[in-house]
Amino acid sequence: MTKTRTGQGGRSGAAQALRSLFRKGDIILLLVLLVAVALSVWFALRPGGGEARVYVDGELRYTLSLAEDGDYDILDGRMTLRVRDGGVSVVKSDCSEQLCVHSAAQSVSGGLIVCLPNHVVIEVGEREVDAVT
Repeated sequence: MTKTRTGQGGRSGAAQALRSLFRKGDIILLLVLLVAVALSVWFALRPGGGEARVYVDGELRYTLSLAEDGDYDILDGRMTLRVRDGGVSVVKSDCSEQLCVHSAAQSVSGGLIVCLPNHVVIEVGEREVDAVT
């Protein structure tokens, strides 16, 4: 009984097929692309990159960094906003319905909290970067 070898040097057929399909440069390019995609996703999803923009009567009045936890009084103390763990919420308002107080904290870009009686819109978005920063 004689033994037959598969491929060169005992390599399996699958390894030979992969070697003929991809060259060394192809594998390096694929790895670089995978790392770039992973870094893009990581930077996009990491907390602390956003800010909350507070509009009163349609005018931007306050900009709060979501990276710094704290409580902020606005409208001469009629509303209190809380920034915690990369999100913003309303913890106190003098409006009658209290819908803004009962809404969930917003942390995703595009998230909104609206208080109609006080004419306040809180919008979560990415921090604007200019050439200096």
